[in-house]
Amino acid sequence: MSPTIQGSPATFIRRAGDVATFYGFRPIKEVERSVPNVAKLRVPHSFASSAALCTTRMQACSGEPVLAFYATPSPTHLPPGYAPRDTAEFGLQVIGSPESIGEVIIIKTLFAILAEWGVKAPCIRINALGDRDSKARFERELATYLRRHAHELDEQCRARIGQAPCAAYTCQSEQCREVLADGPRAMNFLSEKSRSHFREVLEHIEGLGFPYELDDLLVGDEREPRILFAIDLPEGDATIMGGMGGRYDEYVRRLANKKDATAVSGSLFFHKKGADRSSYAPPSQAIVPKVYFVQLGLRAKLQGLAVVDMLRQAQVPVSQSFDAKSLGIQLASARQMGVSHLLIMGQREALDGTIILRSTTNSSQTTLRIDALPRLLKTLR
Repeated sequence: MSPTIQGSPATFIRRAGDVATFYGFRPIKEVERSVPNVAKLRVPHSFASSAALCTTRMQACSGEPVLAFYATPSPTHLPPGYAPRDTAEFGLQVIGSPESIGEVIIIKTLFAILAEWGVKAPCIRINALGDRDSKARFERELATYLRRHAHELDEQCRARIGQAPCAAYTCQSEQCREVLADGPRAMNFLSEKSRSHFREVLEHIEGLGFPYELDDLLVGDEREPRILFAIDLPEGDATIMGGMGGRYDEYVRRLANKKDATAVSGSLFFHKKGADRSSYAPPSQAIVPKVYFVQLGLRAKLQGLAVVDMLRQAQVPVSQSFDAKSLGIQLASARQMGVSHLLIMGQREALDGTIILRSTTNSSQTTLRIDALPRLLKTLR
């Protein structure tokens, strides 16, 4: 399959960071500078170091979610078949969001990055392993099944299944894949809470119009995700290789020693040949937007993703926090930034296709159609 898109790794990192910023993600080095008494890393952050740092930042901010991105030439968690010496990673983190909006923001931002790069909407493969009890039930059934079919497995897999039954899913041999395809499905062992959460995620993905398929063989990530997804590109790309992500609550709880920590992560992997060390440095200070986007309620947050898409395409910078838990937190962030105007969308506006534009200087406001927003906001810059 021949490549269809050409571009340097350094250009990809820069453009991916620009898109991520629109959706509320901050460079991990910016998060690092905001946390007192934390040793600054001299090397690019990895999945674990960025998750730990964002968790520390979240705890210092009264539990408000933290969204961050990082780029590294040395990924610590690669999908099967990726060569470490050839692969770099652009990663997104949403720390502190137990609701399904965490997965939605990650997936939406990854798709927006791919679209910005010129990649057609790929299909996302997704699977749910659920909480600790759900996974324990699945692994017991899986271990029993694999013992019965051990003679059909690859020799290396046969040696590993006693200690880690799920490790069989990382094997790429056809004979093992065929055995696993007829085995137990993780989704059949979900607790009611895990099932409800997964259903919400799928409903949101459908609502955004992203193609997806359930993949029972998407198992084996050593970080024990509750939900795991993979992005396969529909056609060749000279830079981007593919993507993966999931909800890693248990992993981050062990990492941060916090029983209620939550984390959703997503990564795009790309060929690193041609990118020097400076390519992974944090981006220069972005222009501070004059507009802050406030969303009230889940419907408004989901509709707000389309609004940000529209503003990004019109090159109108806007700040927001899709995962902020209260109106007060969002207004406080807007005051701290010193914005001149607020965009406000509640449940009613989301249903009507409208949005409120309010001045922070005199509190005057007007309600307008969403499609008229970019042109008006350009006059405020």
